[in-house]
Amino acid sequence: MNASLPGKGKARDLAYTLPPLLFSTSDLQYRTTDWPSPNPSSPTPTAGPSSYGSTYTSPPCASSSLSHSDSQAPEDSIQQLPELPTEPSRRRSLSNLSIHSTRSLAALSMSRIKVKLGSSSKGPSNLARRFLFRNKASAAATSIDLSPAGSVSDPILADLTTAGQANCLPIWKNPDFQPCPNLELPSDAQTQLQQSADGHERFSSIIGKGRSYSSPLPQSVFDIIPRGSSDVFAPVPFVLRNLFDETLPRELKLQIFSALISLHEDELQLWKSSGRWTASKASSPKYRWVGRDRGMRELVKLSRVSKAWRSLVFDGQLWMDVDLKAFPNLPVPFLLRLAETLGPFIKIMDLTGHTKLDHSTLGQVTTSLCVRSAPTTHFPYTQLLDVNLTGCNALTTQALHNLVNYSPFLRSLCVKGLKAADNTTFDFLAHCPHLTSLDMSRCSNINGDGLHRYANDVLKRHGQLALRELRLCGLEGIYDDVLRVLGRAAPSLEILDLSYSRSLHNSALEAFVACTEEEKSTESVVLTAREAGREARDSGRYRRRITRLRHLSLSNCRLLTDIACSNLAFAVPRLELLELAGIGTAMKDEGLVRLLETTPLIRKLDLEDDADITDAILSVLTPSPPEDTGSGSTQPPQTGQALEHLVVSFAVGLSNEAFLPLICNCPRLRVLEADGTSISGIVLKEFVRQARERNTSDATLVAIDCRAVGEGSVKDVSATTRPRKGWRAWDARKLAYLDGRDKEELKVGQDECDEKRIVLKSFYNWQTVDAVRAARERHRRNSRRADNGSSDNLEDVAQTWGRMRWWTPSSGRRSSPGLNTPDGAVSDRGGCVVT
Repeated sequence: MNASLPGKGKARDLAYTLPPLLFSTSDLQYRTTDWPSPNPSSPTPTAGPSSYGSTYTSPPCASSSLSHSDSQAPEDSIQQLPELPTEPSRRRSLSNLSIHSTRSLAALSMSRIKVKLGSSSKGPSNLARRFLFRNKASAAATSIDLSPAGSVSDPILADLTTAGQANCLPIWKNPDFQPCPNLELPSDAQTQLQQSADGHERFSSIIGKGRSYSSPLPQSVFDIIPRGSSDVFAPVPFVLRNLFDETLPRELKLQIFSALISLHEDELQLWKSSGRWTASKASSPKYRWVGRDRGMRELVKLSRVSKAWRSLVFDGQLWMDVDLKAFPNLPVPFLLRLAETLGPFIKIMDLTGHTKLDHSTLGQVTTSLCVRSAPTTHFPYTQLLDVNLTGCNALTTQALHNLVNYSPFLRSLCVKGLKAADNTTFDFLAHCPHLTSLDMSRCSNINGDGLHRYANDVLKRHGQLALRELRLCGLEGIYDDVLRVLGRAAPSLEILDLSYSRSLHNSALEAFVACTEEEKSTESVVLTAREAGREARDSGRYRRRITRLRHLSLSNCRLLTDIACSNLAFAVPRLELLELAGIGTAMKDEGLVRLLETTPLIRKLDLEDDADITDAILSVLTPSPPEDTGSGSTQPPQTGQALEHLVVSFAVGLSNEAFLPLICNCPRLRVLEADGTSISGIVLKEFVRQARERNTSDATLVAIDCRAVGEGSVKDVSATTRPRKGWRAWDARKLAYLDGRDKEELKVGQDECDEKRIVLKSFYNWQTVDAVRAARERHRRNSRRADNGSSDNLEDVAQTWGRMRWWTPSSGRRSSPGLNTPDGAVSDRGGCVVT
C-alpha cells in the first residue's frame, strides 16, 4: 500500500513495492559473541567488520536485543515519515556473511549510499536528506525504519548494527593491549610492538584497503612478531668459540701436540700390520715422510697458525728428543732458532748427516742449550744426555771439545769418522762420569795413547769408568798396557769393538782379562795350564777376571790367532756375539773350540774367511738332542742352543755332512751364510724345511759360489723362497724390490718382502732378479707403445738398443757377437762361451 506525502501540490505516485523479506527467529548469536572490540557503549563511534554488512552504516547506538516482529515508530516523533520508495534490497544472505573481513561500515563513504527518494524538492526530499546526512551524535537515538508501513524492522540490519559497534581489529593492534607480563622481550622489540599498536597506523592501514576477508583473530605467529630494520634474509652471524685456546690449560694442549707424533707412529704400524704398506707405496714421494718423521714435520707446520700455537709447538717439553737424522739438509737458521727456543730442555740430539754444520753453528747451539740460572753451580752447562754427530765433517776440534766440556751429564757420544776427535778429546771425556757409550770408530786422529790416558786418569782418582759400550774400530796403537788399564778401569764393559786394529796382539787380550791376587774384590777364575791353553807340563795357575762382555768384535785383526781365543776362555761366559772374520789361516780349531765350549749363550758367530777351520767347529756348535727328563730337573745350557746367526763363508775345510746335524739340532738358527763352501742341495732343502716347520721369519741361506747347489734344487724350493730380503722404505726405492702386495702382473719373480719366505741367495736366484727387471722394462715399453700408438718391432729394437747394458740377460744361453761388450761395439769374433 502506498501513502502520499503531505505538502503542496500533488506528488507523484510511487510504484508499488513488496515488503522486505522476513526471516525466521534464528539467532546469529552476534549479541553474545565476544569480539575483540571496545565497549559498545563507548561514545566514540567505531567501525565494525565488513562481515556485518558492507552497504549499511553503523548507527552508534542500537538495542542489544532485537525482535523479529514488526516494530512501530516512536510516538514522540516530530511527524510521520513518508513512505519511501524502495527497490529490492541487495542484502547479504547468511551464506555471504563472513567473519573474515576487517572492513568496517564506517570506512565506506555515506555519499556512496544511494537512496531513491521522491522527485519533489520540498519537505519530503529535504526531510530525507536531513535524515540521511545528520551527524552521528544526533543519530545515536534514532532508529531506521524503511518498511512501507513504518512498522517493520529489518532483523539482519539490526544484528549488523549491533555488531558494527564492536572493533574488528586484532587484539594486539589495540592501544590497550599489553603483552604477557611474564614474557621478557628485548627493548627494541618492545618499542616496535608499541609502534605497531598505534591507532593512526592502524586506521591508515585499514582505510586504504579494499574489501578483505581476513579474520580478526591472529592467523600466524608473524602477526605479533615485531618488525625489524635489518634484512631478514641476511645470514645470522654464528660465533664459534675457540675452546682449545680459551678453555684448555697449557698442559693439556702440550699433551695433544705430543700425541701428534705418536699417532703417526701408530698409523705406520697399523699400515704394516694390516698389509696396506707396500713397496710401491713406500717408494712414492707422497709417503716419503711417515711415522715419527712425518709427525715432526706436521708439528712444525702447526707453528704457522698463530703465535700462541708457535709457543706451544716449540715448547721444550715436546723437544726433549731432537732426532734430525732424517733431515740432513735442514737449514742452519732453523737449527739455531730451534736451539734458542728450546734451550736447556733438549736432552737427546741426533745430527747424523748434517754436513753443513760447522764450528760456529755448533758453538751457538751449545751456548743456547746452556742453563745459566742454576742456583747450585757457578758455570753454565747443558742437560744433554745423548749426542750423535756422525757425518758432521765440517766441525773443528775446539767446537767439539766445547760441547763436551759443557755437557757433564753426557751418557752417549758418537763421533764416528770425525777428524775433529783427537787424543785430547779423551781428556774432556774424563769429566763425564756418567758416560756409558762411546763410539769413536774410524777417527784417524786418535790412537791407543789417548785411550790409555783416559783410563789411567780414572784409576788415579780411585774411580771406575761407567762405560758399557766402547767402539774403537780401526784404532791404532792398541798394546798390552792399554787393554790392561782399560780392563781394570771399565769392569762394566759389555760391548767392545776393536776390529781392524792392526796392532792388536794375542798378549793384549790376555792382559785385558788378567787379574792379580791383590784384586780380591774382582770376580775371577783360576785356571790350569791346559785350560788356559798353555803347555801340559806347565804346572802354574792362571787367574783371569770374569768380564761382562756380551759383544766382542775382533774382525780383521791380522796379528791374532786362535791363542787369543784361548786367552779369552772362561773369561767371557756371557758372550753372545763374537766376530772373528778376516783373520785368515792363523785361526785354528784348538783355541776356538776352547773358547766356544765356555760360551753357552753365543747367538752370533762370524768366522768368514777363516779357511783353516774344520768340522770340529760345527761339532762344538751342535748341541745334543734334548733328553726327556723329569719336569723338575733342568739341564745346563749348551753351546748352540741359542745360536741364531752363523757365518762360515769361504771355510773350504767344512764338509757337507757336518751342516745337516747343525741345522737340525740348533732350534733358533735363522741365518746361515755358507757361500763358497761344499754344501749341496740336500742341505739347502733341509734348511728350508726346518725354517718352515719352526715358522721362522726372515730365514736366510747364502749359497753363492756353491758348486754342489744346482739349478734343480733351487727350482724345487722356489715356491717358498725369495732372492733378496726386501724392505719397504723410501731409501729402498732404487733397489726395486718385488712386493706381492702391489699385485704386479709380471708372471715372473718371487715376493721379496714376504717375511715367511726364506731368503735364498745363489747364482740362479740372481737370474730371477734380472728377469723381474727385464719384465718391468718390457711392461713400461708396452705401456708407452699403447699410449703413443703401435710401432714396428724394428723401430722398438732401434730405440731400445742404445739403452741396453752389457750385463743385461739375453733370452738364450749364447748372446750375439758384441752384445756383451761394455761399449756395445760389434766384433767379428764370436762371443765367449762358458762351458
